[in-house]
Amino acid sequence: MNNVAERILDEPFTNAAIVGREYGVCRSTVRKVWNDIGIFSHIAARKPRLTEAQREERLGYALQNLTRDWSTVIFSDEKTFQSDGLQRKRVYRPKNTRFDKEYVLPVQRSGRICAGVWGWIGLHGPGELSMISGRLNSVGYVELLQENLTPTINICYGGLKNIVFMQDNCSIHTSRVTQRWFAAHPGLVLINAPVNSPDLNPIENLWAELMRDWKDVYPRNKERLKQYIFERWEAKRYDLQYFQNLYASMPNRMKAVIDANGGPTKY
Repeated sequence: MNNVAERILDEPFTNAAIVGREYGVCRSTVRKVWNDIGIFSHIAARKPRLTEAQREERLGYALQNLTRDWSTVIFSDEKTFQSDGLQRKRVYRPKNTRFDKEYVLPVQRSGRICAGVWGWIGLHGPGELSMISGRLNSVGYVELLQENLTPTINICYGGLKNIVFMQDNCSIHTSRVTQRWFAAHPGLVLINAPVNSPDLNPIENLWAELMRDWKDVYPRNKERLKQYIFERWEAKRYDLQYFQNLYASMPNRMKAVIDANGGPTKY
Protein backbone atom coordinates (compact mmCIF):
# COMPACT_ATOMS: atom_id res chain seq x y z
CA MET A 1 0.00 0.00 0.00
CA ASN A 2 3.01 2.28 -0.03
CA ASN A 3 2.32 3.15 -3.66
CA VAL A 4 -1.24 4.17 -2.79
CA ALA A 5 0.05 6.45 -0.04
CA GLU A 6 2.74 7.97 -2.24
CA ARG A 7 0.29 8.60 -5.07
CA ILE A 8 -1.83 11.08 -3.11
CA LEU A 9 1.26 12.94 -1.92
CA ASP A 10 2.28 13.42 -5.56
CA GLU A 11 -1.22 14.08 -6.94
CA PRO A 12 -3.47 15.65 -4.26
CA PHE A 13 -6.28 16.35 -6.77
CA THR A 14 -6.74 12.72 -7.79
CA ASN A 15 -9.52 10.61 -6.27
CA ALA A 16 -9.91 7.27 -4.53
CA ALA A 17 -11.86 5.63 -7.37
CA ILE A 18 -9.12 6.24 -9.94
CA VAL A 19 -6.32 5.09 -7.64
CA GLY A 20 -8.34 2.07 -6.52
CA ARG A 21 -8.79 0.88 -10.11
CA GLU A 22 -5.10 1.30 -10.84
CA TYR A 23 -4.00 -0.77 -7.85
CA GLY A 24 -6.88 -3.24 -7.77
CA VAL A 25 -8.36 -2.23 -4.42
CA CYS A 26 -11.67 -0.66 -3.40
CA ARG A 27 -12.18 3.05 -2.77
CA SER A 28 -12.71 2.58 0.96
CA THR A 29 -9.32 0.87 1.24
CA VAL A 30 -7.64 3.73 -0.61
CA ARG A 31 -9.29 6.32 1.64
CA LYS A 32 -8.27 4.38 4.77
CA VAL A 33 -4.64 4.33 3.63
CA TRP A 34 -4.74 8.08 3.03
CA ASN A 35 -6.54 8.78 6.31
CA ASP A 36 -3.98 6.71 8.21
CA ILE A 37 -1.22 9.07 7.04
CA GLY A 38 -3.27 12.16 7.89
CA ILE A 39 -4.65 12.92 4.42
CA PHE A 40 -8.37 13.73 4.18
CA SER A 41 -10.74 14.99 1.48
CA HIS A 42 -11.64 18.71 1.52
CA ILE A 43 -13.14 21.28 -0.85
CA ALA A 44 -10.16 22.95 -2.52
CA ALA A 45 -9.62 26.66 -1.94
CA ARG A 46 -9.57 28.85 -5.06
CA LYS A 47 -6.95 31.58 -5.13
CA PRO A 48 -5.18 33.53 -7.90
CA ARG A 49 -1.85 32.03 -8.93
CA LEU A 50 0.87 34.36 -7.63
CA THR A 51 4.27 34.98 -9.18
CA GLU A 52 7.26 35.61 -6.95
CA ALA A 53 7.17 39.31 -7.89
CA GLN A 54 3.50 39.50 -6.91
CA ARG A 55 4.24 37.85 -3.57
CA GLU A 56 6.93 40.42 -2.88
CA GLU A 57 4.57 43.25 -3.84
CA ARG A 58 1.87 41.88 -1.53
CA LEU A 59 4.32 41.55 1.34
CA GLY A 60 5.53 45.12 0.88
CA TYR A 61 1.95 46.40 0.74
CA ALA A 62 1.00 44.57 3.93
CA LEU A 63 4.05 45.85 5.81
CA GLN A 64 3.41 49.40 4.64
CA ASN A 65 -0.28 49.34 5.64
CA LEU A 66 -0.14 47.24 8.79
CA THR A 67 -1.08 50.14 11.07
CA ARG A 68 -3.31 52.10 8.68
CA ASP A 69 -6.66 53.46 9.88
CA TRP A 70 -8.89 51.61 7.43
CA SER A 71 -12.08 53.33 8.57
CA THR A 72 -11.32 56.23 6.22
CA VAL A 73 -10.80 54.04 3.13
CA ILE A 74 -13.26 53.45 0.29
CA PHE A 75 -12.77 50.10 -1.44
CA SER A 76 -13.73 49.70 -5.11
CA ASP A 77 -13.67 46.89 -7.62
CA GLU A 78 -15.05 45.53 -10.88
CA LYS A 79 -16.78 42.16 -10.86
CA THR A 80 -17.88 39.85 -13.66
CA PHE A 81 -20.69 37.49 -12.70
CA GLN A 82 -20.70 34.26 -14.70
CA SER A 83 -23.65 32.09 -15.54
CA ASP A 84 -22.07 28.88 -14.30
CA GLY A 85 -20.68 30.19 -11.01
CA LEU A 86 -17.72 28.41 -9.47
CA GLN A 87 -17.56 24.63 -9.62
CA ARG A 88 -16.19 23.06 -6.46
CA LYS A 89 -13.39 20.48 -6.60
CA ARG A 90 -12.12 18.22 -3.84
CA VAL A 91 -8.50 17.81 -2.80
CA TYR A 92 -6.81 15.37 -0.43
CA ARG A 93 -4.51 17.16 2.00
CA PRO A 94 -3.34 17.17 5.64
CA LYS A 95 -5.10 19.32 8.23
CA ASN A 96 -4.29 23.04 8.43
CA THR A 97 -2.88 23.18 4.88
CA ARG A 98 -5.91 24.63 3.04
CA PHE A 99 -3.98 27.56 1.56
CA ASP A 100 -0.67 25.80 0.86
CA LYS A 101 0.00 26.36 -2.83
CA GLU A 102 0.05 22.68 -3.79
CA TYR A 103 -3.54 22.29 -2.53
CA VAL A 104 -5.04 25.49 -3.99
CA LEU A 105 -6.84 25.75 -7.34
CA PRO A 106 -5.99 28.82 -9.43
CA VAL A 107 -8.97 31.07 -10.18
CA GLN A 108 -10.20 30.57 -13.72
CA ARG A 109 -11.27 33.66 -15.67
CA SER A 110 -13.17 31.78 -18.37
CA GLY A 111 -16.87 31.02 -18.46
CA ARG A 112 -20.04 32.42 -19.98
CA ILE A 113 -20.22 36.05 -18.90
CA CYS A 114 -23.60 37.27 -17.71
CA ALA A 115 -23.05 40.71 -16.22
CA GLY A 116 -20.21 43.04 -15.27
CA VAL A 117 -20.51 45.58 -12.46
CA TRP A 118 -18.41 48.15 -10.63
CA GLY A 119 -19.04 49.25 -7.07
CA TRP A 120 -17.55 50.68 -3.91
CA ILE A 121 -18.08 50.26 -0.18
CA GLY A 122 -17.32 52.31 2.91
CA LEU A 123 -17.31 51.61 6.64
CA HIS A 124 -21.00 52.46 6.86
CA GLY A 125 -22.26 50.48 3.90
CA PRO A 126 -22.28 50.13 0.10
CA GLY A 127 -21.95 53.03 -2.29
CA GLU A 128 -22.93 53.12 -5.94
CA LEU A 129 -23.26 49.96 -8.04
CA SER A 130 -22.89 50.50 -11.79
CA MET A 131 -23.41 48.11 -14.67
CA ILE A 132 -20.51 47.74 -17.11
CA SER A 133 -21.30 47.22 -20.79
CA GLY A 134 -18.60 45.29 -22.61
CA ARG A 135 -14.91 45.49 -21.82
CA LEU A 136 -13.94 48.44 -19.63
CA ASN A 137 -11.02 50.62 -20.79
CA SER A 138 -9.32 53.64 -19.20
CA VAL A 139 -11.66 56.18 -20.80
CA GLY A 140 -14.72 54.25 -19.68
CA TYR A 141 -13.30 53.89 -16.19
CA VAL A 142 -12.72 57.63 -15.88
CA GLU A 143 -16.27 58.30 -17.09
CA LEU A 144 -17.53 55.88 -14.46
CA LEU A 145 -15.55 57.67 -11.73
CA GLN A 146 -16.80 61.05 -12.86
CA GLU A 147 -20.44 60.12 -13.30
CA ASN A 148 -20.93 57.52 -10.56
CA LEU A 149 -18.23 57.86 -7.91
CA THR A 150 -17.97 61.59 -7.29
CA PRO A 151 -21.72 62.33 -6.99
CA THR A 152 -22.29 59.57 -4.43
CA ILE A 153 -19.19 60.51 -2.43
CA ASN A 154 -20.45 64.09 -2.33
CA ILE A 155 -23.74 62.81 -0.90
CA CYS A 156 -22.24 60.32 1.57
CA TYR A 157 -19.18 62.29 2.70
CA GLY A 158 -20.11 65.88 2.01
CA GLY A 159 -17.51 66.40 -0.71
CA LEU A 160 -14.19 65.15 -2.06
CA LYS A 161 -11.91 65.95 0.85
CA ASN A 162 -9.31 63.56 2.26
CA ILE A 163 -11.15 60.51 0.93
CA VAL A 164 -8.81 57.51 0.69
CA PHE A 165 -9.77 55.50 -2.41
CA MET A 166 -8.48 51.98 -2.97
CA GLN A 167 -8.41 50.26 -6.35
CA ASP A 168 -6.34 47.34 -7.57
CA ASN A 169 -3.24 47.75 -9.69
CA CYS A 170 -4.67 46.66 -13.06
CA SER A 171 -3.69 48.53 -16.21
CA ILE A 172 -6.82 50.68 -16.62
CA HIS A 173 -6.37 51.93 -13.05
CA THR A 174 -2.73 52.89 -13.55
CA SER A 175 -2.99 54.34 -17.07
CA ARG A 176 -2.08 57.95 -17.82
CA VAL A 177 -5.73 58.79 -18.50
CA THR A 178 -6.78 57.53 -15.07
CA GLN A 179 -3.82 59.09 -13.28
CA ARG A 180 -4.60 62.47 -14.84
CA TRP A 181 -8.16 62.23 -13.55
CA PHE A 182 -7.02 61.53 -10.00
CA ALA A 183 -4.46 64.36 -10.23
CA ALA A 184 -7.36 66.69 -11.06
CA HIS A 185 -9.23 65.47 -7.95
CA PRO A 186 -6.71 65.93 -5.10
CA GLY A 187 -9.41 65.31 -2.50
CA LEU A 188 -9.16 61.62 -3.39
CA VAL A 189 -6.05 60.03 -1.87
CA LEU A 190 -5.27 57.05 -4.08
CA ILE A 191 -4.09 53.60 -2.95
CA ASN A 192 -3.23 51.02 -5.60
CA ALA A 193 -3.43 47.55 -4.07
CA PRO A 194 -1.31 44.71 -5.51
CA VAL A 195 -2.62 42.75 -8.48
CA ASN A 196 -4.09 39.28 -7.91
CA SER A 197 -4.94 40.20 -4.33
CA PRO A 198 -8.70 39.86 -3.76
CA ASP A 199 -7.98 38.96 -0.13
CA LEU A 200 -6.78 42.53 0.44
CA ASN A 201 -10.04 44.09 -0.77
CA PRO A 202 -13.06 43.38 1.46
CA ILE A 203 -15.53 44.19 -1.31
CA GLU A 204 -14.57 40.78 -2.72
CA ASN A 205 -16.35 39.22 0.26
CA LEU A 206 -19.50 41.08 -0.75
CA TRP A 207 -19.18 39.85 -4.33
CA ALA A 208 -18.85 36.29 -3.02
CA GLU A 209 -21.97 36.65 -0.91
CA LEU A 210 -23.96 37.92 -3.88
CA MET A 211 -22.68 34.98 -5.92
CA ARG A 212 -23.71 32.46 -3.27
CA ASP A 213 -27.25 33.83 -3.17
CA TRP A 214 -27.42 33.92 -6.96
CA LYS A 215 -26.48 30.25 -7.31
CA ASP A 216 -29.57 29.28 -5.35
CA VAL A 217 -31.88 31.18 -7.73
CA TYR A 218 -30.29 30.63 -11.17
CA PRO A 219 -31.65 33.56 -13.22
CA ARG A 220 -32.33 32.52 -16.80
CA ASN A 221 -31.53 35.76 -18.58
CA LYS A 222 -29.16 38.69 -18.33
CA GLU A 223 -31.78 41.29 -17.42
CA ARG A 224 -33.07 39.16 -14.54
CA LEU A 225 -29.50 38.68 -13.31
CA LYS A 226 -28.86 42.44 -13.37
CA GLN A 227 -32.03 43.04 -11.38
CA TYR A 228 -31.08 40.35 -8.89
CA ILE A 229 -27.59 41.80 -8.34
CA PHE A 230 -28.95 45.29 -7.71
CA GLU A 231 -31.62 43.97 -5.33
CA ARG A 232 -29.06 42.09 -3.24
CA TRP A 233 -26.69 45.08 -3.27
CA GLU A 234 -29.41 47.46 -2.09
CA ALA A 235 -30.54 45.02 0.60
CA LYS A 236 -27.06 45.21 2.12
CA ARG A 237 -27.62 48.88 2.99
CA TYR A 238 -29.56 47.65 6.02
CA ASP A 239 -26.75 45.42 7.29
CA LEU A 240 -24.23 47.95 8.59
CA GLN A 241 -22.65 45.45 10.98
CA TYR A 242 -21.58 43.37 7.98
CA PHE A 243 -19.45 46.22 6.65
CA GLN A 244 -18.04 47.09 10.05
CA ASN A 245 -16.94 43.47 10.42
CA LEU A 246 -15.25 43.60 7.02
CA TYR A 247 -13.34 46.73 7.98
CA ALA A 248 -12.39 45.28 11.36
CA SER A 249 -10.72 42.39 9.50
CA MET A 250 -8.24 44.60 7.64
CA PRO A 251 -5.39 44.55 10.23
CA ASN A 252 -5.67 40.76 10.38
CA ARG A 253 -5.55 40.56 6.59
CA MET A 254 -2.26 42.47 6.58
CA LYS A 255 -0.86 40.21 9.30
CA ALA A 256 -1.97 37.11 7.40
CA VAL A 257 -0.14 38.24 4.24
CA ILE A 258 2.99 38.93 6.27
CA ASP A 259 2.75 35.52 7.97
CA ALA A 260 2.33 33.90 4.53
CA ASN A 261 5.36 35.81 3.20
CA GLY A 262 3.16 37.37 0.53
CA GLY A 263 1.27 34.19 -0.27
CA PRO A 264 -2.50 33.62 -0.33
CA THR A 265 -4.52 33.87 2.87
CA LYS A 266 -7.86 32.61 4.16
CA TYR A 267 -9.61 35.91 3.34
